[in-house]
Amino acid sequence: MNYWKEERKKIKICGITSLEDARFASGALADYLGFIFYKGSKRFIEPAKAGAMINWLEGPETVGVFVEEPLESMNEIARMSGVDWVQLHGNESPEYCRMAEKPVIKVIHVREGMTARDLEQVAEPYFEVAQMLLFDTAGEREWGGTGRSFEWSLLAATDWPLPIIVAGGIGPGNLERAFRESGAQVVDLSSSVESSPGVKDFDKLTEVMDGMRAFWEEE
Repeated sequence: MNYWKEERKKIKICGITSLEDARFASGALADYLGFIFYKGSKRFIEPAKAGAMINWLEGPETVGVFVEEPLESMNEIARMSGVDWVQLHGNESPEYCRMAEKPVIKVIHVREGMTARDLEQVAEPYFEVAQMLLFDTAGEREWGGTGRSFEWSLLAATDWPLPIIVAGGIGPGNLERAFRESGAQVVDLSSSVESSPGVKDFDKLTEVMDGMRAFWEEE
């Protein structure tokens, strides 16, 4: 049974690269802020810089995003930066997740043609070692972050034992639909609330959070 079904829906803003953006998103009542520690990303941030920002923040939980970082290095960066969660975006094994020192968000890459049963089979080995699952559209050359959506209703077909996050192609115009069709507890936004990679657009963030407040009132 999904133990988050009675909680309000939540927002994660990923790809934070500046204190200004972090403080604005925090003030707008975002629930999670994501800092990308993968050097191949346009939104990469040095862990020390992220840690300095996190020391200033109150309210949202913080997430460090990694892609196949060596285990010891991942744990060290998570400790140094002070993030609350680690989000693992590569092909990290269940054993790797088990040895993470921080709670784990394991990313499941949704590929074209996958069925609900396919997704469940890919995710199942992580049920006992992750604390949340994030479903994102697979990219041809990059680990998610494509800005493209998938068929969200695939997620609603399974009674997930963990809270789930949906990402990919979600913005102010389809936020509510993403929640309703996927059944997810959290929606992850990045490029849809930016003016350029790594630079958040405050008008778009405000629109998203205004939409969330209206959604909360309907629940």
